[in-house]
Amino acid sequence: MPFKFRLEASLRLAEQEMDIEQGLLAQELRTLGNLTEQRDLQTQLLNEAFEKQKIACLEEPQILNLWQRYCYDQKNILLKREKEVEEQNIQVEKQREKLLECRIKTEKYKRLKEKKIRLFYITKLKKEQSEIDEIAQNLRGWK
Repeated sequence: MPFKFRLEASLRLAEQEMDIEQGLLAQELRTLGNLTEQRDLQTQLLNEAFEKQKIACLEEPQILNLWQRYCYDQKNILLKREKEVEEQNIQVEKQREKLLECRIKTEKYKRLKEKKIRLFYITKLKKEQSEIDEIAQNLRGWK
């Protein structure tokens, strides 16, 4: 009689859920990477705008006001990007927690299955040993 784990379906579902959560975490990490890249690009644009503003201040004061407005807009965009990155970091952490919960759940089922397998084989070995002992006693009784 082969071993049959009665919670095998639950184990498979937990593993599938863990796979889904891993995929969602990967997606959240990709989004974080994209947002970080956008933020870094925006930082670069703002730095370039500040440089242009300095040049305008020295060489073309008539357009300084335009560069100041442009810098102001770029700074606001950068602040928005930084906020997006912070929010995405929170999302990534939440997804990591969900994945951790799924891993714990899956590991519980796996450990339970291993324990049940050990108990099954221990019981099977004890039964076989008692049958061998019984055969041995019957053989002694015939002599």
